[in-house]
Amino acid sequence: MSSRVSLLLSAIFAVAPASVFAQTLDLPAQREVVSHLEEALKQNYVFPDRIPAISAELGRRLGSGPVESAPFAASLAQGLVKASNDLHFAVAFDPDAVAAQQRAKANGEETTEEQRDSERAANFGYRDARRLDGGLAYIRFDFFADPQYAQETAVGAMRFTEGAKGIIIDLRYNNGGVLEMAQLLMSYLCAAGKEQKFFDYFYNKDGVRVERSQWSLAAVPGQRLGDVPVVVLTGSTSFSAAEWMAFSLQKLGRATVIGERTAGGAHPVNSVPIDDRFMLQVPIGQIRDPVDGKDFEGVGVAPDIAVPASDALLTAQKFLLQSRAEAGDADAKWALVPIAFALSGETTTPADLDEAVGAYEGRTLVRTPTGLSYRWRGHFVLELDPIGEDWFAVEGTDDYRFRLVRENGRVSGLERVFKSGEAIAYRRLD
Repeated sequence: MSSRVSLLLSAIFAVAPASVFAQTLDLPAQREVVSHLEEALKQNYVFPDRIPAISAELGRRLGSGPVESAPFAASLAQGLVKASNDLHFAVAFDPDAVAAQQRAKANGEETTEEQRDSERAANFGYRDARRLDGGLAYIRFDFFADPQYAQETAVGAMRFTEGAKGIIIDLRYNNGGVLEMAQLLMSYLCAAGKEQKFFDYFYNKDGVRVERSQWSLAAVPGQRLGDVPVVVLTGSTSFSAAEWMAFSLQKLGRATVIGERTAGGAHPVNSVPIDDRFMLQVPIGQIRDPVDGKDFEGVGVAPDIAVPASDALLTAQKFLLQSRAEAGDADAKWALVPIAFALSGETTTPADLDEAVGAYEGRTLVRTPTGLSYRWRGHFVLELDPIGEDWFAVEGTDDYRFRLVRENGRVSGLERVFKSGEAIAYRRLD
């Protein structure tokens, strides 16, 4: 590790290939692995005073007879976590990964070619970037890739938010990664011409303590979004770098965090070979927030608005739209209707939908497995999605909606209602 800060979920650290599962270690070989592991801890672990307790726990995990290498690595990882209470620890038996990392280090690379290819195939973690109704922008990414390789993808996502009236950053399923990616993204959320500290941190490298701070970047491609409201979504699986981004933006008053309390892994890590077969992921430092020098290790980041992760996106949309709607923003009022319906838990019954089926002055409503479809001239077909009592959103557009008109409880007509409030009525014919 150089100046790059890595924070990630240990559960995704490494998976040994099936071809190495059957290799075994006798007791002397197990002791040798543990000895090399302890030496790696002395060189890298951020809390050296905990090493004696860790060593004792590792010693209890030695088998009296031959053990398979992969399960032995898993047992050592469990022992490290148990003795340290740090979820960042991981051990993997993977000779190929060790060799690949050694080649990368010899070439001056931070990551292996295999890792970069895998991240590139996953679009560097970016799963979704879209505009939501009401002028909101939404970005979801599930890990923090190294911006050395992922910058263009990250910049593309942030450019997609330009002109938005609110931004939602979805970290509910993000397991962490390279903190410099968070630095790049957060820099977009800072006003131009203002230096903003994001973190203070230190780490151990080959037995040497390195102290640094991370600040907003002086320039970013595209527009800064320093005055746009921001919501960060979190879940119980938000981990490490994802937690730090949420925590820092929350501490700085730059974002509202909505969702669940996060996992509680605050330490930067490094992956170091134990020998030519085993790899160790080890916490190598600590990070502190810029406001009062705290972190969230072991306790997680508490959301400002606590809701189940499954409800966080809708809650965020309501949060960003509500004040605008109350101030008379017609676009926000329009966008709030389906959101309020979804959050209410109310549903449209099959009987209600069945009552709407029929002909309406040149168009028909037809029952589908999920709701209704609107048909005009036999081939123009759009799905209708219930968004309230007798209200339906229209597939592919938010410019208008349909409302069922009832007389004495019976559906007697259909209205096309536009954002402007104008409406066109269609009388029921059957």
